[in-house]
Amino acid sequence: MKRLILLFLLFHLTSFSQDSIVNFTFSDFIEIVKANHPIAYQAQLQSEMGDAKLLKAKGGFDPKINGSASQKYFDDKQYYSHLHAGLKIPTWFGLSAQAGYSNNSGERLNPELYTPPNAGLWYAGLTLNLGNGLFIDARRAELGQAEIYQNSSRLEQRLILNQLTLDASIAYWDWFKAYNKYNVYTNALVNSEIRFDAVRQSAALGDKADVDTLKALLQVQERSLSLEQTKLDLDNKKALLEVYLWQDGFVPLELDSSISPKPYSIVATSTPPISALMDLDTMAANHPEIVLAQNKIALSQIDYRLKKEALKPVAQLKYNALSSPITDNVLASYSVENYNWGAHISYPIFTRKERGDLRLTELKLEEQGAQMQNKTAEITYKIKATYNTWSSSQRQVLISTETLKNYTALFQAELTLFNIGESSLFLVNTRDQAMIDSQVKLIERIYQNHVSKALFNYQTVNY
Repeated sequence: MKRLILLFLLFHLTSFSQDSIVNFTFSDFIEIVKANHPIAYQAQLQSEMGDAKLLKAKGGFDPKINGSASQKYFDDKQYYSHLHAGLKIPTWFGLSAQAGYSNNSGERLNPELYTPPNAGLWYAGLTLNLGNGLFIDARRAELGQAEIYQNSSRLEQRLILNQLTLDASIAYWDWFKAYNKYNVYTNALVNSEIRFDAVRQSAALGDKADVDTLKALLQVQERSLSLEQTKLDLDNKKALLEVYLWQDGFVPLELDSSISPKPYSIVATSTPPISALMDLDTMAANHPEIVLAQNKIALSQIDYRLKKEALKPVAQLKYNALSSPITDNVLASYSVENYNWGAHISYPIFTRKERGDLRLTELKLEEQGAQMQNKTAEITYKIKATYNTWSSSQRQVLISTETLKNYTALFQAELTLFNIGESSLFLVNTRDQAMIDSQVKLIERIYQNHVSKALFNYQTVNY
């Protein structure tokens, strides 16, 4: 069932017939990985966590309604009845507005809680922080940090997908290399068996020495051993590739036997554009890890402002205008002489805790600044190094392609001489082995070119 699912997915990506070999291209593979791998779903959750944290921080500025009721009855007397309803609206500027209604009554009511009988009392006013909390407080700090955290969550999502893309890319090109090496040794075994049969027949006719038959047989055995080793490697690399094949992040898939990568001879290689190296500083400055480091500094800077604010005294002023709803129009009964107000102030004498917290935050900022400079240098080097490797790998592919052509021509010439009796089986086997080694090296160079490109894209977060 898993195989049918994978073939169904590929049907929408490329055309094929059931009886043919399906070329599973790198772009098709990466498309499936990005759309269906569980880590891709995990990355999306990371972004949603940032949104949730920002929503939570905005809740600190939500208006709040409140209400309470408290009554006491004893010896058939109502000692007191307290009824209250109110609304409080915090703002960004260290100022909060409040309004409400109170109705208190009873034979033993505390006189300061008195309200007009049967009518109650309306109030509306402001509470202002004049010292600590005027420019920044815990609510504003949390909101500012949540906005930074939301941005960081999106960057972390990119880094998670970037790492997934790199790991999947290397797994694909490992599979590509193992598959093509397996084909090389499969063809080598077939050719060695053909030569063995030809030598054996020639020896039977007396045209070749019997020792040539033994040499040809040893060549077949060596090729069989090499093929078995490459098959083991192919099976392992195929199993690793299947780790990245999922449907909807929940159903693991496996490769059908008819699915294979393209032959190395038709796989295009590439070289990085020169403009990429010219934009090195820009790529390093915009790298998510650098921006994340900057975000950490920004978080600490908000924390520093909050700690610095704690050195100020807590000074709070509160004012409420009062009005009794004796008419239908509350404003008409309002008088400037009806109000209550209050003030509160407190300050730690030595401020040792506050100064200690502030100094720790300063040291943390210095440490983060140094770490960001070091990270910038590391990323700049890695981008340049992967660029150089990618560029060099393309030149090596071109050289290896020409080398393979020459080794193939040399083998064909030696085989022709052997067939007319002017060469030895030893020289034919030597030329054959050199050609096989050249094929394997070319596959390695093509593999290195694509892995180098994947590493460059990983360092520049270009997935």
